[in-house]
Amino acid sequence: MFLFSKVYNFYNMFFRTKLFNKIVLVYSVITIAMFVTLAVLIYIFFTNSILQKELSAQTEAVDKVARYLDQKKDQSQYIVLQLYQDNTLAEDVLYLLRNDLLGYIQHRFDRYLSNSAYIGRDLDTFFLNQMNNDEDLLNIALYSPEQSFLYVYHNSRNQSYSKLDEEERQQASALQAMRYSGAASPRTPEIDKLLDISQTGAYTFTFNLNDPDTLQNIGILYITYNPQGIGKILRNTRQQIKGSVLVLFPDGQTVFDSSGKYNGQSYPYAGRLQTSESYAHLEENSYISTVRTDKTELLISGIVTVSEMETNFHGFKTRIILITGICILVTILVSYLALYRYVKKTRTILKAMKLVQQGNLSVRIPVSKEDELDDISSGFNRMCEDLLNYINKMYVSEIKQKHAELIAFQAQINPHFLYNTLEAIRMRAIAQGAKDVGEMTYILGTLFRYTVKNETVVTLEEEMENCIRYLELYRVRYKNKIDYRFTVDDRVQPAAMLKLTLQPLLENAVKHGLSQGGRANLIEIDASLDERQKLLTVEIRDSGTGIEPNRLREIHQSLEGSGAAVPADSPLGLRNVHERIRLMYGENYGLSISSEPGQGTVVRLLLPFHKKGA
Repeated sequence: MFLFSKVYNFYNMFFRTKLFNKIVLVYSVITIAMFVTLAVLIYIFFTNSILQKELSAQTEAVDKVARYLDQKKDQSQYIVLQLYQDNTLAEDVLYLLRNDLLGYIQHRFDRYLSNSAYIGRDLDTFFLNQMNNDEDLLNIALYSPEQSFLYVYHNSRNQSYSKLDEEERQQASALQAMRYSGAASPRTPEIDKLLDISQTGAYTFTFNLNDPDTLQNIGILYITYNPQGIGKILRNTRQQIKGSVLVLFPDGQTVFDSSGKYNGQSYPYAGRLQTSESYAHLEENSYISTVRTDKTELLISGIVTVSEMETNFHGFKTRIILITGICILVTILVSYLALYRYVKKTRTILKAMKLVQQGNLSVRIPVSKEDELDDISSGFNRMCEDLLNYINKMYVSEIKQKHAELIAFQAQINPHFLYNTLEAIRMRAIAQGAKDVGEMTYILGTLFRYTVKNETVVTLEEEMENCIRYLELYRVRYKNKIDYRFTVDDRVQPAAMLKLTLQPLLENAVKHGLSQGGRANLIEIDASLDERQKLLTVEIRDSGTGIEPNRLREIHQSLEGSGAAVPADSPLGLRNVHERIRLMYGENYGLSISSEPGQGTVVRLLLPFHKKGA
């Protein structure tokens, strides 16, 4: 579970959200699988080819040994055939086997004396010539059961004649019983001693010698071969073979072992060799090629162990692993470099998109007009260009619209203010004559000069002076029924704001907030600065009758719904000021109103703080 968690986290970190890494991973897996599969197939093909080549060489060697042994059997049979075909030799063999060696010599001498012209091959000359003609012959022996002697011709061109005692006669009879109808006979140490054979693994062909007239068995001919002839045959093969070649008697005794391990012993796995075809577990797992000759009944088997064969593949396996690894690394590296060019383009596009998300529409992607990513880049560049042009066009249009709205609002305010001022002068003149007309006219002229100034943005100090003149005009009209108090932080005196922002609020306070009773009405203006948030706050309070809750709710709705229909009795000045501020500075700024019946009304103005001209 821990390992799975590690792998899952690694996948999430490097592959889940990274397309390039996924492509490289998938391509790497496919490349590795393809090259590994190809390497395995090549390895299997070549190892099978090498194996078949080795096994073919082994089979060829086994067949060559089998042909050699059959040839020796044929040569032995030819020796016997010559004995029967030559009447002189046949007569000599029969006479020797029915008599002893001294009788045979006397017989030859008497024949020579009776016929001095007699010339014929004798046994000694014949058998010694056979020894000279075949260097693989160890000896040729004649055994006479009737006379109990053994006459042996050796490859050293000498002969031995021995009379057999009872025990030796039994051994010779045992050898006769094991002759397998002319097949190569297995022997015991006693039989080897009897035949005067000291060569380990020598094999003997036995033949019955019969009287041609009566067909009665009169003796046995033993023809023994040196097993080293098999080794010469193997050394003369065209290809050096691996493993070993075994030649076994039917009972499992070893005639020849090219490895030398089992010479003179009984081979322990002879039964498995006879029952297996091409693969068997002997001392270890081994490939085998086995042949039993029809003429000699000897078992010839080529044996090569799997481990010995694998050592032949080891160098090839190392080379193919090295070559496969290099091919995989080179292929993945080339693919990575080829893909990296496209990944670099993709990352450039993503980086440009993030910059656009942050508001930078001036970003452009280099284009070389080569592939689909360049087409995407061209489309992206065109989109940014069109979007930038559209935004610039809409921004200029919106600025012009705001400017027109400001002019419209100011045009809407000025006639309203003029009407109220003239009405105040008229009512004052009717009531008291023209005593205060000069003062009021002066104030009115000052107010008009401020109103018609070309500047749209003024300082808070200038706006406050205009408010004082406005309130002085009303104080003259209402005598001492209106009083005012300004509390302004010196730091906010140079603060910039739209012209005629405060005057409509004072007008609204005078018109709707004055108490009609005999008490004086107080209007307060406080201006303060929030340095941390860079905000300018202006509060206008009156001590009038306040606003009923339902009416206050309607005013709030009127201020929030800039596109809603304005009721006939709605405070137009408040809404105009509120919309001018939001058009100029944004939705986070404007007016807020709080009031309680009988407690007066507070209008709070929130503006961004910055000095005029900054």
